[in-house]
Amino acid sequence: MRALREVFHSLLSLRSFIGAALRGVVTIMAFTEGGRMRQFCLSRRIVALSCLVLMGLTVGSTVTLLNLVRGQYYLTRMKYLERENLAMTSLLQGQAEQLSKLKLEMDKLKEFEESLRQVAGLGVASDLQASDSETTSGHRPSKNRRP
Repeated sequence: MRALREVFHSLLSLRSFIGAALRGVVTIMAFTEGGRMRQFCLSRRIVALSCLVLMGLTVGSTVTLLNLVRGQYYLTRMKYLERENLAMTSLLQGQAEQLSKLKLEMDKLKEFEESLRQVAGLGVASDLQASDSETTSGHRPSKNRRP
């Protein structure tokens, strides 16, 4: 409880010190090019408030500028990633075309194999079905199956 009183007392004394520092006026003298003198009197509170506002504007402007730079960085990065994505997409499309060509070639080779088996007099349908069923079931075809 005593510590709380000491903290409260120190806050009050700080407040009174700041209040005393902000009492009074500041005289500003301005001279024009024609040699005339103008004199302004401002209270210290207004000067302190103006300094606080100026500091707030400076901090706000700095944060805004940093956000602008960061946004520009992310925009540039996004454009780069989009270009890279397009390049990868075109590469994948090329590979898909090559894969489809290879599938067509495999079909042609399969037809050629079937025609060769027919010419050789081997059973095309029975051998192919047996080898397909054995490879899909996980069993190895026997050694005597192929000539």
